[in-house]
Amino acid sequence: MKWELDYQVYLKMKNDSTYTYDIRQLFHIKDYPSDTTVDFIFYPVNLGEEYIKNVTDRTLNDNEIKEPVTYKTLWGALHETLGGGWVHFINCLLYSLETRQLDLTAPLMKRPATKWKPDPVTDSYKRTKKWEYYIPVNQKLAIKEYKLRLKRNELGDLRNIPEEYIKLFVATNNNDYNKLIENEEFNRSAKIDLVKILLGANFLSEIQIDYIRSEVLNSIRNYSINIIPSILVFDVFDAAAAISMDPDGYKLESLAFNTSADLTYEMMEERRTEIKKVIEDINIFNQNSFRKQLLNYYR
Repeated sequence: MKWELDYQVYLKMKNDSTYTYDIRQLFHIKDYPSDTTVDFIFYPVNLGEEYIKNVTDRTLNDNEIKEPVTYKTLWGALHETLGGGWVHFINCLLYSLETRQLDLTAPLMKRPATKWKPDPVTDSYKRTKKWEYYIPVNQKLAIKEYKLRLKRNELGDLRNIPEEYIKLFVATNNNDYNKLIENEEFNRSAKIDLVKILLGANFLSEIQIDYIRSEVLNSIRNYSINIIPSILVFDVFDAAAAISMDPDGYKLESLAFNTSADLTYEMMEERRTEIKKVIEDINIFNQNSFRKQLLNYYR
């Protein structure tokens, strides 16, 4: 992998195929990820072969389970199926949305038409009564729910996804979203849909949870090993890193330094060691945080 002066990163695979990335279009990590205001540190990366095999092996004996398993939360259902932690959960959800395997407007996601209302009227009823689906699919209603949670300081896991996802979500109206779908810009629509899932997760019943779990699992089973690695840019190190996701978290595949930075061999090796340490620290931080979440919430 090379990072040349023309703002391009050139990646050569083991099968001799080559890919070119515009450095300006890649996901940039602006500084050392030590933000204590988040519970998890999330980067959008593709799944590694080892992790895909791990998921497949975990689910080989699904049909042999004698008693049906019911899940109370989406997080618990996907953790049981996919293993890993929160970053695995989010990246797998994103992939299933990008490939359109997971459809938020599927029949099982649709709320039944009813004139019933609780007495007294509850807060959740007032917030969701206009939702056609168990997830706020309508952009106007979804943004309304987001702003309410922001005002109440109840963003929860929405605090842990990239800010650019939130900005895209808030800046997109229904017409804009429909155009993304028409133009097959699924990498952008998936980021918006991810926000919607996190907004609606607490309102899902076991039927919707199991549907989402099944479709995410199907997308992983159909995952193409030919998908090229994700390239992230560590701005503070003048480095572009090919990173995938293994069962433990993020895995550094290869590294390229900015040619214009004019780094010596010793400086590059020092930065390579620092980046490896950063990734190790992130994995440990995410794993410890997820264990706490499992004890307090996911179960």
